[in-house]
Amino acid sequence: MLTSDDEFDQGEDPKRHNTTDVMRAPRILIVDDDKADADRIAIALRSPSSKIGELDCEIAWAKDVASARKHLEKDDIDLYFLDLDVSERWWEPTQKETGKAFVKAVIDSTNAGIIICSNLPIDEEAPPLIEYGADDYVEKSYGFLAIAPRAMSVWRRTHTERRSKQSHSGRKFYVGNWMFTIGDRRITDRSGNSERLSITEHIFLRHLCAVDGHAIDSEIFNIEVLRREKHDKHVRLDVFVPRLRAKLNNTIDLVPQGRTGVYKLLGVEEVSSF
Repeated sequence: MLTSDDEFDQGEDPKRHNTTDVMRAPRILIVDDDKADADRIAIALRSPSSKIGELDCEIAWAKDVASARKHLEKDDIDLYFLDLDVSERWWEPTQKETGKAFVKAVIDSTNAGIIICSNLPIDEEAPPLIEYGADDYVEKSYGFLAIAPRAMSVWRRTHTERRSKQSHSGRKFYVGNWMFTIGDRRITDRSGNSERLSITEHIFLRHLCAVDGHAIDSEIFNIEVLRREKHDKHVRLDVFVPRLRAKLNNTIDLVPQGRTGVYKLLGVEEVSSF
């Protein structure tokens, strides 16, 4: 199925654009020392019954971090599937700290989507990595059925992020104590402390800063930010908001408007470029 250091096609394949005019096929890299698991992930992503499968994705496999870093340096990946228990070079012992360091390197260096797919327990490993900026975490012991829909969900957000950057990129806002620049996932406070936003968090703040009234409701959050369709299971806005506030040390005024389900971002001020 997959071979080590698979190279992407250089030509343009028209069938990659059959599903929709705007949703292109992502270039995916699976970083996993276990070839069988890498093949299972690829099979799930290529399933013709899934929306991600309909896109006919380009998929490559790296069996160690050294091989994966070549792609990181070229920044030619749209969506990473990263195991944690991997080695720097395939003949060396695997260790989770190597995988965690590479996850953070991808987050710090690219705007690619990141899904961690690992045998390590989700309750122990996922929270700090999600807080750092990873998009999702799939525990292998629960099987691979969740991979395709989660990959599509992350790719929708990543793709939307890249398409929407053109209209607002570079606009700067003070959000309470923070300076937020659209197109930059690093947000910095007035003391110089910074946090890395996930793709979802960045799109969410971009929407709130750029839209008139700086408000959002659950339906807009799911459709415009998460890029979910109306029949998809929706994520609760009142669960997402407290996590973002906590990440920013509860120093932003993102508050509910009565019982309407609407949240409004207060204290937003655009910084003039002149």
